[in-house]
Amino acid sequence: MGILYFLVYLFLEILFSYEFARIFTPFGLFLEVIFSTIVGFSIFRNLQFSMALDMQRVLKREVSEEEFMTMGLFRMIGAVFLIIPGVLTDILGILFLFEPFARMVAKKTFPPKPKYDIYDDIIDVEIIEERKN
Repeated sequence: MGILYFLVYLFLEILFSYEFARIFTPFGLFLEVIFSTIVGFSIFRNLQFSMALDMQRVLKREVSEEEFMTMGLFRMIGAVFLIIPGVLTDILGILFLFEPFARMVAKKTFPPKPKYDIYDDIIDVEIIEERKN
C-alpha cells in the first residue's frame, strides 16, 4: 500500500513541477527550489528559538503541552518539506508552517486522549479480618 501512496505522490509532484515550470520557465522552477531550500534550512536553524517562544506560551497557559509538541513537530516537518525539491512538497511545507493548518492535521492525526482522573478507578472496600480461635 505504501508503494501506491509513493506513486501518487510522485505523479502529483511531477505534475505540479511541470505546471510551475510551464508558467514560470525552468529557470523559475530552479530558483523556487533553491529559495525554498534556503528557507527550510533557516527554519531549522531558528527552530530552537521558536520552540523557546512556544514554551513561554505553554507556561502562560496559552497553549497546552500537546499543542506545543505538535506545533514543534509540524514546524520541523514543514522545514523538511521545504528542503525536499519539488513544488508540491513546498506547498505542503508552507501549509505545515501555518499554525491553524498544523492544529487541524494534528487533531486528525493525533486525536486527544481522554482526561484520566485517578479517582474514577477507586473502589470503596472494607477489609474484614478473620480471627482464628
